[in-house]
Amino acid sequence: MKRFVMSAALTLMLSACAGSPPPAGPAGQQAAMVTAADAAVAAASTITPDDMHRRIAFLASDEMKGRDTPSPGLEMAAEYIAREFASFGLSPAGDDGTFMQRWPYEQAGFDRAATGLTLAAGGTTVNAEIGRHFFVLPAMGTESGSGPITWAGVASEGRPPVSQGVSGAFAALFVAGTEPDAQWQQGLQRAIGTVMGGGPGGIIVILDPEFPGGMITQIANQLVNQPPPLPFFLVGIDYASAQRLFSAAGADLDALRTSGSTDVIPLDGATLEISVRKTMEQSTPPNVVATLIGSDPALRDQYVVFSAHMDHVGVGAPDASGDSIFNGADDDASGTATMLEVAEAFASMPRRPARSMIFVAVSGEEKGLLGSAFFAQNPPVPTQQMVANINLDMVGRNAPDSVIAIGNEYSSLGDLVQEVAATHSDLGLTVAPDLWPEERLFFRSDHFNFAKAGVPAIFFTTGLHDQYHQQSDEVDLIDLDKITRLGRLAFHLALEIATRPTAPTWTEKGIAEVQPSGVGR
Repeated sequence: MKRFVMSAALTLMLSACAGSPPPAGPAGQQAAMVTAADAAVAAASTITPDDMHRRIAFLASDEMKGRDTPSPGLEMAAEYIAREFASFGLSPAGDDGTFMQRWPYEQAGFDRAATGLTLAAGGTTVNAEIGRHFFVLPAMGTESGSGPITWAGVASEGRPPVSQGVSGAFAALFVAGTEPDAQWQQGLQRAIGTVMGGGPGGIIVILDPEFPGGMITQIANQLVNQPPPLPFFLVGIDYASAQRLFSAAGADLDALRTSGSTDVIPLDGATLEISVRKTMEQSTPPNVVATLIGSDPALRDQYVVFSAHMDHVGVGAPDASGDSIFNGADDDASGTATMLEVAEAFASMPRRPARSMIFVAVSGEEKGLLGSAFFAQNPPVPTQQMVANINLDMVGRNAPDSVIAIGNEYSSLGDLVQEVAATHSDLGLTVAPDLWPEERLFFRSDHFNFAKAGVPAIFFTTGLHDQYHQQSDEVDLIDLDKITRLGRLAFHLALEIATRPTAPTWTEKGIAEVQPSGVGR
């Protein structure tokens, strides 16, 4: 079906028809267009680098303690966002006339007093702390385990660990890699499959010397929620702890992992003892939701939805500098701040756009998109009335002249964002397609919960970087000029969506891949 396209000038003219009508004829039409264009430019200009810095610095401050879900820092962030929405004059759309929408969360955790790992050899004892020195995938049906330790080799492509000679022992294998990316996980899975053939009593994954301590914390927090799939304990341990154990057992771990040898080597007198006990806690983390009602009686019951996640991953093991707080300036204080700036820009307009707006800061993204899933299932208006979702996640870094639009091929939003970027070429932003299709990022952020409900969605990001999920993701690394221009681009895109008579539609590819049941609109 041919999509109806209006010129930017005509679109702006329609959005400016407020108050007394302008004089009839060409002069009046020109005045209306100038007024609308000026209003849009003035609104976009309220999005500034100083405001971006102020908002991100607050959300990513040490005081927020990494905004984990749930946590006091997350509550502080939510209260700040609610106050800002109120100051803009937006209407609350949460529970009981407030900006807060609470959702139920059952959180598994480790009873740290009853969870521990002890490595021993040659009179030396190494006591490891869960989330700091090790992570664990518990064994089925038991809370404790122990046994001797045998070196089983290196898990790398073309050099699998061995399976013979590990029966009944904890098979220790080295897994190279400085982050748990897809390649690291695939290598680990292959290694586990090989070693399991030898009937081990457990598996010890010795992590790379450069593997970040903060990642151990995050993996530990993720695995506590996983049902045990193995009949034995799978333990990941930091290199320094393993090195102390090997040295006490008269073995050189550095030499073993670099020698190329495939020999199985029982570690003389080395043993592992582990005990794991879980806890379960109930909580109700917040989403923060606000609306701006549109000006057109025929279109104000349709909504353009902005989303960004306000949570991050909290506090973990200290890095080399002693910093234990994952501030999450880019992930995703940047998206949250941008959404606030866009909301303020729309609220500043003398005449609101034709369609209404919803702005939602969700929590629980880092726990599996849980807050946005609850919102999509319990929205303040039916999802059938939502014409588009614009999601903002990690938008403050990398190349100064580009932004990535994930999902542009799935709906007419892809063509529209290119049109808006061309119209506002002064912003100096090229909108690139998904650069990592193999990662299937469209299915891994909060917008996907809207897409599953039939809402055409697009996801703005500027991509990953070395500070992703690290303590070093700080506000000083944000490109304030770039994020300001991106905020203005997002504003102009939303204004077009909120103004044009025809709502965005799914493409055939979107219906086939995102909406296989044919729900796509």
